Amino acid sequence: MTRAIRAMNNNQRPGDGSEFITHLIAAVAANLGSSAAVITSRPGSWEAAGVRELLASTVGEDDEYLISHRTAPVEVVIDPEETLDDLGIYQAYEASADHIGRQLFGARYEAVEQPGPDGQPVMVRRGQLTIDELEQIEAVDDLIWDLYDADLATYRAAVADTITSEAERLRNDPHSQLPPHLSVTVRLLDPNNPADNRADQTNGWEPGIESQLFQHAREATPLPGGLLPDWSNYRMHEEILAAGHWPHLRIPELARYGVPTTPKEN
Repeated sequence: MTRAIRAMNNNQRPGDGSEFITHLIAAVAANLGSSAAVITSRPGSWEAAGVRELLASTVGEDDEYLISHRTAPVEVVIDPEETLDDLGIYQAYEASADHIGRQLFGARYEAVEQPGPDGQPVMVRRGQLTIDELEQIEAVDDLIWDLYDADLATYRAAVADTITSEAERLRNDPHSQLPPHLSVTVRLLDPNNPADNRADQTNGWEPGIESQLFQHAREATPLPGGLLPDWSNYRMHEEILAAGHWPHLRIPELARYGVPTTPKEN
């Protein structure tokens, strides 16, 4: 900084010291995600007041121009399967398996009370089925959960595409202030990978472009079956089933079982 300002004072490089320092602090704030992050450790000090006033003159009172000063690459870290779990999507696949079980075995598929390991009664589904029947329904399970794995892989790719597309849109939006040179990458967490840490996931409630892109992906990426997430409904599987998107209907070997025709089955 000393060398740079000395060069400016000697007309050896463009700019001036005040502008240089102001833009430097703005870049720090942008890389941290907000002006408040610069002064968060002692926000009530007179130094913090001066820094906040300086930043407001550059990035705006509400950080509306903050992103234009960012220099650090953007990385959005997200676990797509967590989104499906939060919305209860896996229950749509369970509903398909249960529907087929009832079609095959009727009332004998329903849960029955049996003694548990500690002797206390527990409700056990499929408790009345023979070994051959259990193998038959397990084969159905395998097909349904293989579909879930395939749907999850497709959804993971879609989440990455949604983030990348939104970043590109922002770059081309004159009102977004996202610098064209700023790189945006996506890191998809995999719960089955011991090297992935859930704590690395982007915090969607903090200010900054990472949180903005994280939330956009959770809201705008279509779910398996094609519906958009409804975050007011944490039983999205019911909406999926009501729209006719029963997972087993997409499996040739199981599509013949159709869908429930009575409210109880549904």
